[in-house]
Amino acid sequence: MLTILVAAIAAFAASPIGSVSSGSDFTLRGVKVATAGVPSWPVMAGDSILAGSTPARIRFVDGSVVTLDPDSSAKVEQTDGGLLLRLVSGTMAFTMAPNSALSFFAGQTGVQAVPNAEMTVTAGGAPAVGNRGTPAVTIGKGGGNLCAK
Repeated sequence: MLTILVAAIAAFAASPIGSVSSGSDFTLRGVKVATAGVPSWPVMAGDSILAGSTPARIRFVDGSVVTLDPDSSAKVEQTDGGLLLRLVSGTMAFTMAPNSALSFFAGQTGVQAVPNAEMTVTAGGAPAVGNRGTPAVTIGKGGGNLCAK
């Protein structure tokens, strides 16, 4: 019983790094979330998010905003330098807040974001030859750059 209590306390000890909202059900931490009556859900480092039939909007505590297109997925990762949002599949549009320490990746490709400029990034298609885990990545709009990582 004490082990369960300690695990429950540890799970709630982490502070939310943002929130996610959507007009349709989505998946958070591998669990389908019904959005009826609940405007937003907390997001923690380590969470994975899969948008449902409508976009999922992630608002970080630093003011950065990410919109995942329908059926797109991303994962929030904790690094030594801060937080990283990795687009796993699909398309995301994002605006990085000024002075944000948030990093953006599409697969294994880093995206050098420009504060206050909306960018659209797509990860999809076949992986590049010799780089199995990295899907093709394109920037649809915005002033950022792709950086191999």
